[in-house]
Amino acid sequence: MILTPLEQQKATTDNAFTFKLYNAIGAGDNTTDNIMVSPLSVSFAMAMTSNGANGETLTGIRNAMDFNGFSQADLNTYYNNLITNMPQLDPNTTLSIANSIWYKQGADVLSPFITVNTNSYKAQVQALDFSSASAVQTINNWVSAETNGKIPTILNSIPSNAFMYLINALYFKSTWNEKFDASATTPSSFYLANGSTVQSSFMHGTIDANTYHDSNVSIIELPYSNKKYSMVIVEPSSTNTLKDLSSTLDSAKWAGWMSSLSADKAQVALPKFSFSYSILLNDALKSLGMSIAFSDLADFSNISATRLQISAVQHKTFVAVDETGTTAAAATSVGVVSSAEPIDPVVYNIDHPFIFVIREMSTGLVLFAGEVNNPTLKGE
Repeated sequence: MILTPLEQQKATTDNAFTFKLYNAIGAGDNTTDNIMVSPLSVSFAMAMTSNGANGETLTGIRNAMDFNGFSQADLNTYYNNLITNMPQLDPNTTLSIANSIWYKQGADVLSPFITVNTNSYKAQVQALDFSSASAVQTINNWVSAETNGKIPTILNSIPSNAFMYLINALYFKSTWNEKFDASATTPSSFYLANGSTVQSSFMHGTIDANTYHDSNVSIIELPYSNKKYSMVIVEPSSTNTLKDLSSTLDSAKWAGWMSSLSADKAQVALPKFSFSYSILLNDALKSLGMSIAFSDLADFSNISATRLQISAVQHKTFVAVDETGTTAAAATSVGVVSSAEPIDPVVYNIDHPFIFVIREMSTGLVLFAGEVNNPTLKGE
């Protein structure tokens, strides 16, 4: 795929975001469950959202997403290039990138925001009666259709203050450049972090791959059809744990590994696997610097004159790897709600003994100080 030098630079920062997000969700800390995220799906959804942000809210989003150094126009052009050209790279690979914006029926949404996301992100935009019992199903049906049923739902409910949902859906399906022989698949032991083992179905094959090995890690890159896409598998050495590896993984280390890969004829034993994963990304994104977007101080005035904030960034993924190839899907929903109404004054019910002070306000000079233990006592 052809990228301009600036777009190639953006691809590099997208990878940097990958490992920031990976670490922010605590990947490597969990030794019992599988995890999977699609940083590209999150980036698409947040890039659309950033077109509606202003001020410190936009700054926070750009910091968290590694959008700095690129104008909004640069970002929109880059993601338009991806959504237009990536699906065309290989006739034997299905890659679908779809975006949608659903807003509350009757809401005042600014036309420039709709226009830029329609033109640059090919977003389907639709007003929807969020109070209708069918609204959740309508959005979920779109996500399911765009992921070939692999992500059947992205929303469980729609809150009463919901204003908009910005959603990205990704679907990937490709065959290995050299398929594994299903007849060679056999059960074997897979060693867990706690030292115990489970029996898994291992695929076997001798494959032209790219590999790298040092004292800390073994890496193999298995290409998909026509070598347009690949799966890179990184396994820690016998003296390291996955947590050890994850804790030091960043874009620089990743780039070093990728530049060190060399062509090899490799004997591969790889377990088949298939799982779904779901995570609310609010805390991870806040930790990366965009807390203000989730607060009453958020500025999404390029979406609407209505005061808005992000309520939830929901992310779901699916992957299945077998002898033929890989199917993977992801969906990211950015929920935008009307900001809270002005807060009612806090009620101070002074019904316990208290201190009181009388002072001059400009200087703070105290004139009187006392305490009241029983307001019914009159004293002398």
